[in-house]
Amino acid sequence: MTKKRLGLITAVSLAVALILTFAAVGCGESNDQPVEPDEPKLSGTLDLSGSTTVLPLAQEAADMFMDENPDVTVNVQGGGSSVGISNVAEGVVDIGNASRGLKDEEKGLGLEDHEIALDVIVVIVHGDVPVEDLTADQVFDIFTGKVTNWKDVGGPDQAINVVVRDEASGTREMFDEKALKKEAPLAGAIETNSNGIMRQTVSSTPFSIGYISLGYLDSSVKAVKYDGVEGSKETAVDKTYPLSRYLHMFTEGEATGLAEAFIAFVLSDNFQDEVVSEEYIPMTEI
Repeated sequence: MTKKRLGLITAVSLAVALILTFAAVGCGESNDQPVEPDEPKLSGTLDLSGSTTVLPLAQEAADMFMDENPDVTVNVQGGGSSVGISNVAEGVVDIGNASRGLKDEEKGLGLEDHEIALDVIVVIVHGDVPVEDLTADQVFDIFTGKVTNWKDVGGPDQAINVVVRDEASGTREMFDEKALKKEAPLAGAIETNSNGIMRQTVSSTPFSIGYISLGYLDSSVKAVKYDGVEGSKETAVDKTYPLSRYLHMFTEGEATGLAEAFIAFVLSDNFQDEVVSEEYIPMTEI
């Protein structure tokens, strides 16, 4: 074979090899899965206000959410359920926290309801009160002023000091509706504006009675049974305990942007099972 012919064969072989190589590369590229674009990073400011019952939960969610999204700032304030609902309806905040549902006069405000947990309200007394159980009628009579001495409900001969929440409180709204049948509480009762202050007031006021969210219950006060049933997560879920209610986050219309992302975070299995379940009944168990 001549050198000229050998050179020609070599050149053709090289060309074929190059074509096959490029074809293989091209086929390989066509089989690759498309690369998913990174999700856009969240940024901006989110404002929440409202229920003092929801406040600790919302603040913990805010701290965790900001850790995961360092370009986001979440501001959480209290003020009571009515304040939160009013603020979100007026566009003052992005999310209004509430420990009650909407009143009839609030249902036309165009708010979207996001239930985030089930809460339990327990009747509490000062540690010097030996009473362990009160019937629904006894609770009604005490908080409306019809019974004013502990001796009338199985306790010592001591005047009862009644402690209630302020009128802006969703906790009071629910307690007045379910325990007091919408009757006004005793005139002159001590008013408090948060669960924490309610607990502090009852713990420091001899022979007093009040009510708080189960998540705020500690050894400084004593919870009494209501109609023979202990207030707990279990009795609320099986509906044998009547003093329970959902906690809410309201948005003006459908949640969008940061509000949508934050509420999705609050309702995530991780947050519900690891954080909400410590003090409330998570939505994952309902």
